[in-house]
Amino acid sequence: MAKFLTTTGNSYHIEDIIINAKKSLTLVTPFLKLSKNLIERISDADKKDIHITLIYGKSELDSEQHKILFSLKNIDIYYFYNLHAKCYHNENSMIITSMNLYEFSEKNNREMGILIHKDTDYEIFNDSLIEIESIINNSELKLKLFNENKSNDNSKEIDYEEFEELRYKKVFKNLKDLFDDYKITYNDFIEIKNFPIPGINLEVKHRINVIIENYDAYYKIMSELKGNFNNLLGRYYWNRNEINIYPEREFFHEYNLKGLDISVEKDLSIIKSVYNILQENHHILK
Repeated sequence: MAKFLTTTGNSYHIEDIIINAKKSLTLVTPFLKLSKNLIERISDADKKDIHITLIYGKSELDSEQHKILFSLKNIDIYYFYNLHAKCYHNENSMIITSMNLYEFSEKNNREMGILIHKDTDYEIFNDSLIEIESIINNSELKLKLFNENKSNDNSKEIDYEEFEELRYKKVFKNLKDLFDDYKITYNDFIEIKNFPIPGINLEVKHRINVIIENYDAYYKIMSELKGNFNNLLGRYYWNRNEINIYPEREFFHEYNLKGLDISVEKDLSIIKSVYNILQENHHILK
């Protein structure tokens, strides 16, 4: 049953929704000036591999918070130009409220809201999800915030460090969608264990590495499948228990958002080809 919330209740249950998210977390708020506590809670959710969707309507994020939010691995950030709605939900609970995720609102304003649950308020919960999806479909996906003097220009140059950070983030997100049966982690680099079979791991760094734990298995793969790999576009170097993979020498991309998409597409193409070869020929390791 729906529950009415006062100012204090709003703050408490927003934090509770973030803390108790298991798979997904959506935050719809016009303002992005977040309190230190909420930044920490959102970062905790990201570390638990919870998919976070953040929709905002005004650029009110300072540089430090910008750096934190855009470094998260499991977040989609959208901009909707005339957003005024405030709604926060995980997979089970939702708050529709007057409260922004805005430090000033939490401390000084008089707020009210409604708390609903999927199992007891299904119709309202589902109608709200449909409306949020409509907002997302009409929003602009942001890789980073731009101030009034900048534009979202795909040809704008990105420095190497930022480019690589965005590359890892996009590859990680795509791999989780493509290979959702596998445990995929991202710390200093992306790693997929037992890919596609036990004893073979894949790493994404500045290059792609296939790590074969057992030398006999490595030798069989090299002996019988080296030709399959070398027929693919790219450069494949066979070292003891590893295949180190780079794009072909002629491969080129610029360091901008357009080049980022090209680089990510190349990484994914290599990984999918490696997966297919190993999956189709795993019998040689038996």
